[in-house]
Amino acid sequence: MSDTPSPIPDDRQSLLETRAALTDTSSPDKTSRIALIALAVLMVLGMGGLFLYSKDLNARLDVMHRSLEASLNRQGESLQQVAQRLDQTDMRHAELAGQYTVTKERLGMTQSELQRARQIAADLSRQQKESAEQLASRLGDLQQEHAATKGNLGVLSTDVTGVKGEVKTTQAELAATRSELQRVIGDMGVQSDLIARNAAELVNLRARGDRDYVEFDLRKVSKRQRVGNLQMELKKTDEKRQKYTINLIADDRTIEKKDKTVFEPVQFYRVGERQATEIVIQQIFKDRIVGYISAPKRAQAATAASSAS
Repeated sequence: MSDTPSPIPDDRQSLLETRAALTDTSSPDKTSRIALIALAVLMVLGMGGLFLYSKDLNARLDVMHRSLEASLNRQGESLQQVAQRLDQTDMRHAELAGQYTVTKERLGMTQSELQRARQIAADLSRQQKESAEQLASRLGDLQQEHAATKGNLGVLSTDVTGVKGEVKTTQAELAATRSELQRVIGDMGVQSDLIARNAAELVNLRARGDRDYVEFDLRKVSKRQRVGNLQMELKKTDEKRQKYTINLIADDRTIEKKDKTVFEPVQFYRVGERQATEIVIQQIFKDRIVGYISAPKRAQAATAASSAS
């Protein structure tokens, strides 16, 4: 066997030479080479550090970009919700404005009806005053006639009998006047006509011939119902509290009568009428009311004539 040493590989040889060069610092050339190599190593390490820092910075920038984009999306959704709420507020404002206009128009109609009722009440008061003055004048004339016939007992007796008859008539008129004053006051503050609480009383009212009466049985349905020359719509009933709410449609206008009670005269005026048309409800059930309409004869006749022409 030969003792010749085996050759060293080239890469190991290069490594040994580099190591020897690094360890050998005796010559200036070797020192410069070592410094250059160290500088190159530092530059490589610095470039590696810069690369890692740049990569980390890009990752952070991506995270910040995604966070900012998500925040902008949330703000966009919030702005959209605010816009929707503003639209709803505008719609609600428009609805309230419409309701205010309708309420204002109805209030104007109610004030007009009250003014008309006050005028009619003033006319009735004036007529009663004139009747009282005429009665007082008639009594004065009778007293003068009584003084002129004092000497003749027979004539006086006849006159006294006549005076007693006229006094009885006057008392009957006063009693009738008291009866008128004791009648029910309607919902517009106007003295009502006599009301009928049952079918027998309604027959008696018809027999008087002063007004026209139309009975009805009104149910709560989805459309208006014609009763006589009116249209009526039952909106609500409260059987326990005996109250109801209806809409009256007459002369191209709608009048709401709200929370009315049984036997309460519900009054309104038709065009061209001086007396009120009245509605009296005698029975209140669930989703149903029963009663009658009392209308002036002259007003109904004039309305029928104008409709026929």
